[in-house]
Amino acid sequence: MYRQNYCGTCHELASIGAGGIFGPSHNRMAVVAAARIQEPGYTGKATTAAEYIRESIVEPDLYLVADYRLTAHRMPSYRHLPLGDLEALVAFLMAQG
Repeated sequence: MYRQNYCGTCHELASIGAGGIFGPSHNRMAVVAAARIQEPGYTGKATTAAEYIRESIVEPDLYLVADYRLTAHRMPSYRHLPLGDLEALVAFLMAQG
C-alpha cells in the first residue's frame, strides 16, 4: 500500500529506502504519532497513535506538522482508499516503531 500510493515520493522512510522531501518523515511513525497527539497545538481528534495515522491519511488538514504548515505540497486526502487498504497502510506505519 505504501508504495502503491506513492507515499515515499513525499515522505522519507528508511526501512524501504524512500527519500521523500515534501512531507514529514515516516521513520519511527508510531512513536512520533503518539507524541503528536500530546502536543499542546494538536488540532485533530485522534486519541491513539493508530487513530492519528489514520486521521493524517484521511483528513490531513486537521493537523499540520509545524515545519510543513507553509509547504506548497500539502498532503492530499486519501479518503478514497478502500477500508482494507487504509487499515493495511495504518498497520504498516504503526510497525515502523
